[in-house]
Amino acid sequence: MGNIAAAKAYEVFVTTHHGQALSRTLAPAALLMAAVGLLAVPGAASPFGVNAHIPPQLVVDEVAAAGIGWVRIDFMWSLVEPERDVYRWEVYDALLDRLEASGLRPYAMLQATPAWATAGPEFSGVPRDPGDWQEFVYLAAVRYRGRIPAWGLWNEPNLPRFWAGTRRQYIDTILLPGARAVRAADPGALVCGPDLAHLSSAEWARWLRQVITEAGPVLDVVTHHVYPGSGGASNVFEELHDRPSWQPYRTTVREVLQSTGWWGRPFWLTETGVESGRAGSTAQAEFYEQIVRDWFGPSPRAHWMDRVFFYQIHDPPPPDTSTFGILGSWPDLQRKNAYFAYANATSATAFVDGEVLAVDGPRFVAPGTIAEVIVTVRNTGTESWRGDAGYRLEVGTDLAAWQVLSYLLPTDFEVPPGATAQAVIPIRAPWVVTSGTATVTARGRMAAGDGRRFGDPITAVITATLHQPPRVLRQPRSGTVPEGRSAVLTVEVASDSPAGYQWRRNSVELADGDRVRGSRSPRLELEDLDPSLAGDFDCVVSNAAGPVLSGVGTITIGTPAPRRPAAAIAPAATRGAPAAR
Repeated sequence: MGNIAAAKAYEVFVTTHHGQALSRTLAPAALLMAAVGLLAVPGAASPFGVNAHIPPQLVVDEVAAAGIGWVRIDFMWSLVEPERDVYRWEVYDALLDRLEASGLRPYAMLQATPAWATAGPEFSGVPRDPGDWQEFVYLAAVRYRGRIPAWGLWNEPNLPRFWAGTRRQYIDTILLPGARAVRAADPGALVCGPDLAHLSSAEWARWLRQVITEAGPVLDVVTHHVYPGSGGASNVFEELHDRPSWQPYRTTVREVLQSTGWWGRPFWLTETGVESGRAGSTAQAEFYEQIVRDWFGPSPRAHWMDRVFFYQIHDPPPPDTSTFGILGSWPDLQRKNAYFAYANATSATAFVDGEVLAVDGPRFVAPGTIAEVIVTVRNTGTESWRGDAGYRLEVGTDLAAWQVLSYLLPTDFEVPPGATAQAVIPIRAPWVVTSGTATVTARGRMAAGDGRRFGDPITAVITATLHQPPRVLRQPRSGTVPEGRSAVLTVEVASDSPAGYQWRRNSVELADGDRVRGSRSPRLELEDLDPSLAGDFDCVVSNAAGPVLSGVGTITIGTPAPRRPAAAIAPAATRGAPAAR
């Protein structure tokens, strides 16, 4: 194992383009190889996925038997919340149990507006209130925290059958509020999107450019769908990055990623496939083989892509006649040639992959000081990470004034499949902070010796400040309050500059109204409580250094009770409950 203390320092370079300094610094961070051996679940972390909607047990068994690691599932708002504030989680509770028991990782596609939430069509309509959607996403991500590693925010919003709104409405109503909800509920989960249909008639390139330009900072993974024309798998790669010479004006996905600055960050192809009924069973199998071979084979053409989710695991029942499945329709689920081709590919193909288990580091630092961000990563591929083979962690910042200080990697380290390792990323804050604060976002990924970046993204946000951030001395408290009664939640902070407050419920910012008072003060008052006001409450406290987040106080609604004098129940606040009256 390499010794970081003995590693030599090296000069940090700022990448430039056409003579202009880019706002990021790239350097490999030092890996501490006190690796802990872990047994990897077979298939659980592979880059191979399949679309399965809401699969029953027999289908889950077929997915697992093929060695497929990821399952893209439909997570339907209208199914979970058919009426406002009436939640039905049973379908997804059971589905997550099935997937976990089989070692499968879900990519949950959130979509489908319930009729009560929109003035437009059910399923595709624009929500009247973005807060309704944000609350649903928050509750889903809280309920399945740590169990769903990746959330998608709507399916093919550039097609009217799935989204009846505009690009602007998708970004403002679905993508940004949904991302805020996931971040608040489960910071370790990946936020993915926009899962566009790759159709010129649906203006996929304009959609993708605008989404990345305006919402790129809230995304961890860009997701996209490409189906082949007559050229089969080769046509998929043409659309992704190999534009034919006879079509010089065709835009490829790679060109959009490069022009928007996403290049090098995670990209998943979350739908692709061919129909056995049209192409033939043999051609469908060859499509699967070629996609996997070109992706992960000895001379792969698509090192820049991270995951593939084929469409789909089985054919739908009659009267639907589509045949994209690699299994026949329910209940026979007859295995097609493509099923065996995919199973053989998953077992025979070597790949590199990595999972981020934790990112720890300071949120605030003084100017000129060094913030050490510690990243714990697990090797979830089939190949060892070896220093002498060029494996490293590449880290960049979005502000050139922040320097990623690092060391030459030791060449004698090795992280075998299933093992974990820690990476220390020292980042120096700028010496001069003219406005009092400067916030940077540092992003990183593992890189192989051939230059391919792979695995989960690494993100850390750090603020250099001349002030002390607010310290929350008293947190909001949880408790059960009888329906119809009132409750008070409070925070107490210490701050060297004037503090501001913003209370949130289920990640949605509150505003004063008939039953809510003090939403921008240390004391939040809630009156005439019913299930519409139950939930998780926290407070964003800001001062000259920046914002910090209080703990969460959860209010549940109990059985209605006769009103009693406030003094009779005031001691509840000292038992960890919100003050009620």
